[in-house]
Amino acid sequence: MRRKQGIALVTALVLMMVLVAVIAILSVDTLSEIRQNKNNLLSSRARNVAEAGATYAGYVLDTQLFSVLQPIVNGYATSFIVGGGDPTSDYVIPESAWGTVASQITNELNTNYASLPASQLAGVGSASLSYDVRNFRIASMPTAGGGGQFQTYTAEYKVIATGTSGNGKRRIQEEGFLTVKLGRASLSQWLFLVEDAGGDQGFFPTGSVFDGPVHANSNWGFWGTPVFRGRITASDGGAWFWDIFNSCNDGLGYRRFLNAGSRPPCTEPVFDQGYDWNAPRVELPTNALSQERAALGLDPTEDNNGDGIPDPVTNSDRCAVLGISPCIGANPIPDGVYLINDGSRVTGGIYIEGNVDELLVAAGGDGTQTYRITQGGNTWTILVDYNTDTTTITDPSGNATNLLGVPNGPAPLGTGGPTGQIYVNGVIDALRAPDRTGPVPTDSPDHPPPSTIPPALSLETQLNITAVGGIGLFTDLVYECDPTQMTNGSYLASHPRCASASGPLRTVLGVFSETDDITIRVGAVDDIYLWGSFLSAANGKGLAVENYNTRGPQGKMRLFGGLIQWQDQLRGVIGGGGSISSGYLETFEYDRRFENSRLTPPNFPTTRVFQLNDVEVKRLTYKEF
Repeated sequence: MRRKQGIALVTALVLMMVLVAVIAILSVDTLSEIRQNKNNLLSSRARNVAEAGATYAGYVLDTQLFSVLQPIVNGYATSFIVGGGDPTSDYVIPESAWGTVASQITNELNTNYASLPASQLAGVGSASLSYDVRNFRIASMPTAGGGGQFQTYTAEYKVIATGTSGNGKRRIQEEGFLTVKLGRASLSQWLFLVEDAGGDQGFFPTGSVFDGPVHANSNWGFWGTPVFRGRITASDGGAWFWDIFNSCNDGLGYRRFLNAGSRPPCTEPVFDQGYDWNAPRVELPTNALSQERAALGLDPTEDNNGDGIPDPVTNSDRCAVLGISPCIGANPIPDGVYLINDGSRVTGGIYIEGNVDELLVAAGGDGTQTYRITQGGNTWTILVDYNTDTTTITDPSGNATNLLGVPNGPAPLGTGGPTGQIYVNGVIDALRAPDRTGPVPTDSPDHPPPSTIPPALSLETQLNITAVGGIGLFTDLVYECDPTQMTNGSYLASHPRCASASGPLRTVLGVFSETDDITIRVGAVDDIYLWGSFLSAANGKGLAVENYNTRGPQGKMRLFGGLIQWQDQLRGVIGGGGSISSGYLETFEYDRRFENSRLTPPNFPTTRVFQLNDVEVKRLTYKEF
């Protein structure tokens, strides 16, 4: 019996030892799995963090690279023009500087965008980024005789995003190339640009709003609390601050030029982004494009003597394009409307010789655009059909001519193709859109405009209207699709053609008087909506309001786009209590598509100075390691 008990005890001890060994083995395996799981978790987190870093790097390249490049590139571009370079044969950025430019871009990116802090990653890790830009070089240049509008450069880039979470570390590498486009700066990039703001004669009062880049070379004037959402600059040493109701009680009189930002309590402008007096001048330059050449289907930049100014159009040029023979006398072109074509296809824009009584611009809402031109009792109607890519012109006798192609939209310079240009060798007494279909409440929002305002420009239309003389305005000028509403689902649901637009909205209008004012005439609508970029840069000229001081109050002038003028004109009178007693109160809202000349009206006047126009990022490879 004792022997059996001894055997049982030994057996129990062996079993206990085996059990302990099994438990030990299981414990080791469990700890190993825990460690492995922890490592896997940290590695997974590190990979996720690296992906977040790569996403951030993509955001930097897509949205911040332009601002990084702008001061680097523009310095070379300005020196190039001052030095008299020819962009058809000389590099805007010299070859000797290509390596320096690549290094500058690399350094700026690594200095300012090299990390994604843990606070932005929910505390699970951090991401560091390394940028490398190399092989900066020329990609394309304009052809000789093409006016030198654009040069394109390219470079290769590599970004490595390193994600760290605990002991885990993963990397993601992206490679591709950059395309850098340099071109002449369009004046449409300004919300408000003026040589003389006229501040010693008038002022921007309470109720005036500017939402974009504004600059006056001289003579800003303010009263009350006008609002400037963007930075305001001037090239002289201050501004005029007015006290029209003797409410300041500071003994400075009804106006005083001050190197200051306010004159409390009577005049305290709101400068959301600050102000800068004594800023560099912004010249209203000699036009580097010929709108007449564009309308005739000729190269608007042709510059055979290399002075940066397009060659003038001769009577021989006009006669050859318009089919006038014999071409004799000082004024061989008969008054009338000419749709430039080769007999079967549109090959240019719309050329008008002589004064125009009325130019009606109307969007059909169905992919058509109508222009109706009245001159001396004669009327021409031009119907553009974007659906069929055809244009029909009907003359005063009712004869219709059908042509392939359309006179709207940009075309490669020098091709003689459609130019989106109407050119009037005279004045336009009335530039109109269709009349309103009903009243517009005074408290209507700026966007979208009331449905009772018919659009002037179809979704597909890109147009510049240029007159040698003055231009009169009577009606609203708005687009079929509101650029500010293109991400508004309810708006797009009620505007299906706008919803069907692919890519960024390209509808745009330019209105340019070469020698005179653009004038809102007596009889114009109240609370007028004006969309586009308006330019009147001749000495002393600008956007005027006829009989501004005797026509009675007409609410707001709501300009959406930009205004460039030599001298700001008086457009309204402030009455008792600060309300408008005659003319218009003004709001100026910037069309963000105009920033840095990324979108411009066709053939809109440009400076001679090159600047950075666009940067494109092309991604090629993406790998994790």
